[in-house]
Amino acid sequence: MDIDIILEPNLSPAQVLELGQLAEKAGIRAIWVQNYASSRDPFLSLAPLALSSSRIRLGVVVIGPWEMHPLHMANALLTLNEMTDGRACMVVGGGGEWNAVIAAGFERRVGHEKEALEIVKGAVAGGLVNYSGELYKAWGYSSAWATGTPPLVFGAASQPQMLHMAAGIADGLMMSDVNAAMMPERIRIIHEALAAAGRHKDEFRISNFWAWHVNQDIEVARREARRELVIRGWLAEPWLQATLSDADARVVQDNMEHFLKAYREKTGFIDGVPDRIVDRLIDQLSCTGDLSSVDEQIDKLKVFASGGFTEIALRVHDDPYASIQLIGEQVVPAVR
Repeated sequence: MDIDIILEPNLSPAQVLELGQLAEKAGIRAIWVQNYASSRDPFLSLAPLALSSSRIRLGVVVIGPWEMHPLHMANALLTLNEMTDGRACMVVGGGGEWNAVIAAGFERRVGHEKEALEIVKGAVAGGLVNYSGELYKAWGYSSAWATGTPPLVFGAASQPQMLHMAAGIADGLMMSDVNAAMMPERIRIIHEALAAAGRHKDEFRISNFWAWHVNQDIEVARREARRELVIRGWLAEPWLQATLSDADARVVQDNMEHFLKAYREKTGFIDGVPDRIVDRLIDQLSCTGDLSSVDEQIDKLKVFASGGFTEIALRVHDDPYASIQLIGEQVVPAVR
């Protein structure tokens, strides 16, 4: 299993360059920049690294068709791919933070992502694209200017219907915060969908967006993990069912505003929720601990490798430099 790194969305192009070069030396497979509405453009943020690296893949996660037409996505991705000599990748999603900011809503998420994936995949393959979908159109598009190795196009999917759809179209999938208990059923769905589409599983990439909170100070690590908990699958029902008892899940659902407040205010304090519930969520939905726990975190990641993941994307937070060094020195050699 390969190791990728997902960076904070507020980093400058110069910081992305420095961290990307460090990750390349550390044996990291890919560096991903997140696409947030209130942050820098992710494709432009990757440009300096694209021109200054030679091996590491460069990716953008997640782009939705509400904020950017699929043909515009394809042009941005192909341009980045040209700058990297075939090392670009992108995750196409069915809605996220952008949807709320531009009041686009979240209806027909599977349909939006399906048509976006079909258009982008057609565009990056070369030739003429004429597409008439229910939601998106594309006429007379040509990417004849783009030569060389095509970029990788991933679908963002964690739930059954989205997994089944994307496995038939994309080059790979990136799930979000899927833990060991959730993994077997999702891998089964993916493999069945690949077989139904006449695709071989050995040629398909399966990744997971996974939080990394490892620090020499355990309190710093757990405070960072607590404040980020609300975006671990947005603590939706499937994530709670796989992690907590029904009674504890209800406590979380009744206090979602406090999880959200901890995230927005960056406090790490979640009012109204017992520590044992918060600790259980952290332990089951992230890699969190001090430096003495690295072997334990590696064992947790190896479960994903043995379960069918080809790579995992570790989301680093407040000290990305130290995290990338630690991951490169200890995690990468252990899971390959």
